[in-house]
Amino acid sequence: MPKLVALVNPNRLQPGVAPLALDYLASALKSRGHEVRVLDLCHVRRPKESIRAFFAEVKPDLIGFTIRNLDDVVFNCFLAEEMKPLVEEIKRASSAPIVLGGSGFSMAPELLLDFFAVNLGVAGEGDIALPMLSSGTADMSEIPGLVWRDGTEIKRNPLGCTDVNALNLSERGTIDHAPYSYGKGKRGCAGVQTKRGCSNRCIYCTVPNIEGRTVRLRNPKAIADEMEALAASGIKRIFLADSEFNYPMEHAVACCEEFIARDMAKKLTWQAYASPGQFDANLAKEMKEAGCDLLITTLDSGDDAVLERLGKPFRVADAVACVKACQEADLNAIYCLTLGGPGETIDTVMKTLAMMQSLKPAKVTFGEPQGLRVYPNTPLADIVREEGFTKSNPNLHGPVDGNEDFLRPVYYMAREMGFLIPLIQAQRWFGHMHHRIVRR
Repeated sequence: MPKLVALVNPNRLQPGVAPLALDYLASALKSRGHEVRVLDLCHVRRPKESIRAFFAEVKPDLIGFTIRNLDDVVFNCFLAEEMKPLVEEIKRASSAPIVLGGSGFSMAPELLLDFFAVNLGVAGEGDIALPMLSSGTADMSEIPGLVWRDGTEIKRNPLGCTDVNALNLSERGTIDHAPYSYGKGKRGCAGVQTKRGCSNRCIYCTVPNIEGRTVRLRNPKAIADEMEALAASGIKRIFLADSEFNYPMEHAVACCEEFIARDMAKKLTWQAYASPGQFDANLAKEMKEAGCDLLITTLDSGDDAVLERLGKPFRVADAVACVKACQEADLNAIYCLTLGGPGETIDTVMKTLAMMQSLKPAKVTFGEPQGLRVYPNTPLADIVREEGFTKSNPNLHGPVDGNEDFLRPVYYMAREMGFLIPLIQAQRWFGHMHHRIVRR
């Protein structure tokens, strides 16, 4: 039986990021006959008033609440705490069951179910799970990724593994992207996925816990169809929301060739993350011709031993080749470095700086300047437990007491680099001018 589902975006970080997951979920729900209404709180001035007004008009059978981020890794804020009053306001405004989801929720599903005091959540992909849950006829134990409260016990089903080529995403439009476009369309963008899943084992990364390790590739023609539909609706920039666009490289090349065949660069521009592994001069050239105006790649370190400890699937020679390939293709790129991981020393940092000085890239940044955020259920969390999750561990910065589950932001900065923490914190006031949370 068709149901009315309300999808809520509580992410109020600015500049705003259009909620790709809700657009995809809306498509999945509508394809199964359900009606969808969206409450986007990103740009509203008074979110609680907006919640009350929305639910005074809309009487949903189910409410999906997406948690995109647990925190802002740059400024050490706990976003779940920012969202909790919004969940409480929804509870007061509607009696419909609330279902938590999103990449942030999937990092610690059981913990967040308790934190928000709700009974239902979906870890990982919701394209199958949310329509099943909305139907009201499915057995709880059969819904992929479902996390639910059964009496005093919280149960969790295995992650789903959606057939990404069965999704009909060429006619999106549930999310209004206009508020997310600024600078005459040259800034801000709509998201598109070319694949799901990641088989890499970087020690600090949460993607395998969210999308699984099975990599599922979308047909390049379907991806191009989706991008053209977005362009026709007025979208001028696309972000390819993959953990790494170029894993595998053959798929990235196939996507670029499809974009080139359709003159995509004349319709919109796009940006993507990519790894220095599986990256060569031909891919850089193809990306440039296909309309890529920004590549973001994490080189991490100029020391092979550090890269190995970080679980990276590439080495320094790959990073050097990646930078040179982008320079030869005149592909605009930002190169991110990782500071303070296990085994980092002044010597290894100097190697990294020497590598970058020799390559002379135009744009370099530290991805997480105050160290690596230790997320639950990651190899880095295991390393910290082995070292000792105590205040006496010189590699840890942030709340330790009462935070044994790593839900609140705590960072790993190798002891030799710890002297940088006060300097980084002193600069945060300047950063807040660009990355801020709206509190109204």
